[in-house]
Amino acid sequence: MREDEALEALRKMWERADPVPDGLVDSVIVAVASEDLDAELLSLRPVELADVRGESAQVLEFVSDSLTLVVRLGQEADGRRRVDGWAEGIREVALVHEEWSRTATVSPAGRFEFDRVPGGPVRLRLRSDDGAYLTPGFEV
Repeated sequence: MREDEALEALRKMWERADPVPDGLVDSVIVAVASEDLDAELLSLRPVELADVRGESAQVLEFVSDSLTLVVRLGQEADGRRRVDGWAEGIREVALVHEEWSRTATVSPAGRFEFDRVPGGPVRLRLRSDDGAYLTPGFEV
């Protein structure tokens, strides 16, 4: 038996033995979507472009009444992007694209980074002890 045949037989066995409950997929979609409903939407505040060591970088600043987030968008040698961010008091951060999502470790000082990011529209979802925050979409 080939590997793809074995995997197909295994998939069918699990579908019979432990089928996905009706409505589970919709419930998960609603739960994930409602998670963002309590998130405070950050606003993009214009900042001047910064040149660091001769390298041009784009700096974005997102603000709300209770949080300021600074994001630096850099270019890596292979053409992919690098996203560095800082926000005091955050403990979780996710970089969210419509087809994928990545999380990063947040330092005690609120610094995080995502390397090797493919270009395209993304958002940042942040959590602190006080609540959740969501940036508007931006292009990396």
